[in-house]
Amino acid sequence: MMDSMEWLPQTKACFGCGHGNPAGVALRMKTDGKAIHAEWVPEVRHAGFSHAVHGGVITTVLDAMMAWACGILGGHFAYSVDMQIRFRRVLTPGQKVHCVGRLDENRRGKLFLASAELKVEGDCVASGSAKFFPIKGDARAMLQSEFGDQWETVNEAMERYGPSRHS
Repeated sequence: MMDSMEWLPQTKACFGCGHGNPAGVALRMKTDGKAIHAEWVPEVRHAGFSHAVHGGVITTVLDAMMAWACGILGGHFAYSVDMQIRFRRVLTPGQKVHCVGRLDENRRGKLFLASAELKVEGDCVASGSAKFFPIKGDARAMLQSEFGDQWETVNEAMERYGPSRHS
C-alpha cells in the first residue's frame, strides 16, 4: 500500500521529520490524499529503558504525523496546543511501526483537529488526538526555510490534497 503513495519532502532540522537532524527519528512521509503515512523502526537510542521506546519519542512521532496531516490535508502546517495520548502496549526498539496521521476537522484554517496512531503488525501500540493552531507570520517564513528548495513541492502537495479540493 505504501508503495503507491506520493512521497512528501522532509525538512532539514525537525526532530520528527528532519533529514538533517542526527538526533531525530527522520520520518519519511507519504500520502494517499486521505491520510499521512510513514514507516518507522525505532532504535535503541530512542529507548527510555533498554526494552521500551521512550513515551516522549512516541508522542513526538504522533505529533509529527498529525502536524503533517494539518499541513498537507488542511493546507496549513500547525503547532499542537492540546494533545491526548494513549499508550496501549510497550513498543520495543527494532519493531517496524506503521504510522498514520489524519486530519479530522478543519475549522476554516483557524483550528485543526487531528489524530494519529502507531501500529505494529496491525496492532495499535499508541494513539493520539490534538488541537492545532496554524503557523503564521515570521514563523511561517522560518518554516519555509526549513524545507529549502522543496517548499514549492510542499505547496503543490497542499494544493493537490488540501481543503481546496473539497470546494
